Amino acid sequence: MISVSRALAAHRDQKTLQQFFARYTGRTLIIHKGLTMDWLEELLKLGGAAGHFRIDARQAADRKSPVLWITHRFILPLELPLPLLCDIGKDCIGVRHLRSQGRLGHPADIGWILDDMRQKSRRHALLIKTGGRLIVQRELPPDDNAFEWDFGD
Repeated sequence: MISVSRALAAHRDQKTLQQFFARYTGRTLIIHKGLTMDWLEELLKLGGAAGHFRIDARQAADRKSPVLWITHRFILPLELPLPLLCDIGKDCIGVRHLRSQGRLGHPADIGWILDDMRQKSRRHALLIKTGGRLIVQRELPPDDNAFEWDFGD
């Protein structure tokens, strides 16, 4: 038998997940613990790049902020190098880090990485919403972060 407190917690988790997906489906997040001003300036120079939500994981987890709750409860425990690019689908979150050979990639590479995530399913992790939970599916090893440039035929 499930305890009342456990049932309430599960209901609260499900509500928080619903709020998160209602707000961020179809969007991208960049989760970090500080970015340099140069990198941010380059990101903002790119067309559409200001549309990436930048989430500073140094902020405490807070249920009032579903994105911070998801970040601390599910994404940071993946222990991938920061910053992370998260592609939010209807019922899943694709996650890939933005480092290659120990270095932070250029913001201009984000479009190629997103395409690689979406078209070729090349992600480090996929978090799948199942009921009131997120199930983690590990995919690429953390040291594999190459992406292919598809210039067409």
